[in-house]
Amino acid sequence: DLDLTAGDGSDLTDGERSGALRPDNVAYVMYTSGSTGVPKGVTITHAGVLNDALSLAGTMDLTAGSRMLFATSVNFDVSAFEVFSALSVGATVEVVRDVLELGERDSWEGSVISAVPSVFAELVDEIADRTSVETVVFAGEVLTSSFVERVRVALPGVRVVNGYGQSESFYATAFELPPSVPWNGTGNAPIGRPLGNMRTYVLGPGLAPVPVGVVGELYVAGAVGRGYHGRPGLTAERF
Repeated sequence: DLDLTAGDGSDLTDGERSGALRPDNVAYVMYTSGSTGVPKGVTITHAGVLNDALSLAGTMDLTAGSRMLFATSVNFDVSAFEVFSALSVGATVEVVRDVLELGERDSWEGSVISAVPSVFAELVDEIADRTSVETVVFAGEVLTSSFVERVRVALPGVRVVNGYGQSESFYATAFELPPSVPWNGTGNAPIGRPLGNMRTYVLGPGLAPVPVGVVGELYVAGAVGRGYHGRPGLTAERF
């Protein structure tokens, strides 16, 4: 019942807010799982969300009239990708309980399904004969090459996208496998190339770039978050 209008039906103005809305304002705070310590609240800006949403929309060939399945909990930043990548280009967002709901339907037809690989593995064979989808986007877990092949066999003509990014960067890279491209990958699918306005570096001791083929640590630059909410020391250390 919250009324976000000015009272006469018009939008609020900056003069009616505590401050003007800016691209570097925080869009959301998403807490990490805490697998490496106490959960940290990552602050992601409006500019960061928009940058990655538009880049991913282009990767998936989303346009006005496309249909995106919104099946991810809002406690997971993939949900922001599902909503804003679609709405930024005028596509439709269909809200469902979770992606497993597709297994309860007689059929589903749309443009994009987004899922964690382990969850979609429980579903893909069951829905294969009654689902028509242009692109399946995976994120949140390692995507194996064998599962990529399994998805392509079950859903002929589908585009597979592997999205990657830490909570601290929202998304950072994407690997796209169009349906027309043969696939003979082994091991894990790559995380792909940096999205627009993003950069990735593999660095070693002293933050020096390591030679090709040498193991290092992945650093992401560009439209990353502002830091950890209320934790300036940790922000200075990690950002």
